[in-house]
Parts: sequence; structure tokens; C-alpha cells
Amino acid sequence: MSNDNENPLRVKGLEIVSNLTRFLPNNTILAPFPGLVASLVRAAVSKDAGIRIAALRSLQNMSAHPTSKSLLATEPVLNALTTCAMLTDVVEKEAAVACLYNITTDPSAVVAITSTKNVVAALLGLAQDPESSSTIRLLACEALATISLWLQTLAGTGTVPPGVPNIPLPTHQTTGWEQWD
Repeated sequence: MSNDNENPLRVKGLEIVSNLTRFLPNNTILAPFPGLVASLVRAAVSKDAGIRIAALRSLQNMSAHPTSKSLLATEPVLNALTTCAMLTDVVEKEAAVACLYNITTDPSAVVAITSTKNVVAALLGLAQDPESSSTIRLLACEALATISLWLQTLAGTGTVPPGVPNIPLPTHQTTGWEQWD
């Protein structure tokens, strides 16, 4: 029913899914359910605000469950959330940014997040936007800080090549090319 654009009960179906996702144990079944996440992604970019909000709330609730985060860290989901985070409606924006933040708390999602176009740029924009609510700015800053923590952790666990001093990162040293050497 949630896939049928012509069905007048589409909003109610998405609201039911949204309410089911409120109970975290349900998300171990709902997130991997075939076609559900794709249906929610399509609904998140719908023209109907009620459909978008129900879909975003469902994704937000799913992303709060540890087993669902890696399933949601895909390019289609992240693109839809980024698009919704840049909309003008505060409720949609907050749900999208909260979902992005929830996904960033999973270390396995850092590659998908940094590889998906505009996710980090959107979070930076929202964190610095004086028009955004304090909740949205805080969630965007939290997401960026979490991403940077995972990147710092990855950089710190890299293998140091032979002959290079093993110093803590970041060093904050600049490098340049001296053409007259």
C-alpha cells in the first residue's frame, strides 16, 4: 500500500509503519524486510508532506537501532536524507538530520557517509545556518563530530611506513614544495 501513489490510504500505511518502528525490537525485523527501506526512501521524497514526515520518522526510528544502522548507510538512503535535510519544513529537516546523526554513530557507516555526495556538505551547512533551529544545528554538529572521530580513529590505526616517525595524529604541520631545493 505504501508503494501505491494513487492509494488514498498510503499515508495511513506509512503511519502504521512509523508507529511500528517506535518499538526498537521491531526494527530488527523491519529494517531488513525486503523492499521496506526502498519504499520509505521513495516516500521520503514524495510531494505530500504527510507521506514525507511518516517516512522520515520511520527511518529515524529504524536508525536508532544498532542493527539497522549499517542497513541504512546506503547511497539511496543517505541521498534522500540529505535532500530532506535541506528542505524548509522544520519537522522534516529535524527528522532527516536526526536520522543522519543516528547512522553516523555506527563506525561501519563512515565510508558510506563520506563517499555519498553532499552529506558532509549538507551537515556543515546546517550546523552553520543561523536559520536552523538549535536542535538541528546541534544534531548536525554531533554528526560532524562523530564522523571526525571515526576518521581520526581510522587515521590513527593506519600502518606507519618504515623510516617515518610514529607520532600522534594530527600533527598540524603544513607541507610545501620548495622549488629551489
